[in-house]
Amino acid sequence: MSLLASQCRAARAMLGFSQRDLAKHAEVAHRTIADFETGSRTPHPRTLKAIRETLEKNGVVFIDADPTGPEALGAGVRLKTAEVTASKSSDEVSGLSSEDLEQWWDELTPDNNSHKT
Repeated sequence: MSLLASQCRAARAMLGFSQRDLAKHAEVAHRTIADFETGSRTPHPRTLKAIRETLEKNGVVFIDADPTGPEALGAGVRLKTAEVTASKSSDEVSGLSSEDLEQWWDELTPDNNSHKT
């Protein structure tokens, strides 16, 4: 039972979870989720299991990579059912909080933190 950082990010986005939401539901530290998703560290197997089971319990299905065949497909994520409603804000639908966006921006522009005041 493995979990890739890219699958975790995609699953969170599909569910509309922030990193903090996932951490709370999986009962792990927010920093653990953040570090895992950025590749800074790999959580313990029991922690990865808790994260994956939390995402699955909330409607995500993980798809294993299929390196054979003509297209050599990578690992993926899908929803059991599509339940995105019009009442959700765009941030809730994308699963990205302003904190997630700021972290992403900082990673893309490490020498330019002029957006911070």
